Amino acid sequence: MSPRFTHLPVGKLPPDLLARLLAKAPIFDQRVLLGPGIGLDCAVIELSDRLLVLKSDPITFAVDQIGWYAVQVNANDIATTGAIPRWMLATLLLLRAAPRERT
Repeated sequence: MSPRFTHLPVGKLPPDLLARLLAKAPIFDQRVLLGPGIGLDCAVIELSDRLLVLKSDPITFAVDQIGWYAVQVNANDIATTGAIPRWMLATLLLLRAAPRERT
């Protein structure tokens, strides 16, 4: 029986499929202290005397103030790991086909 994806938003995978895909992408670099995983909000990389915490989460619910939401959601996840948000790593979800502007 094949999985049904019709109930998932575009760009989302069922957790079991995501787990299988992540298992096929092992991390060989020992500096990666926390890599990808289901429910893990951030990656943590050791850079000599510091840790770099990375986060990128697309915003799918906002129409107004989408930039504000993107910063708040991503900064919050970094802050909850105990890190200080300093930069922005953006993930964009684009329409399959955008309407053309009339000139």
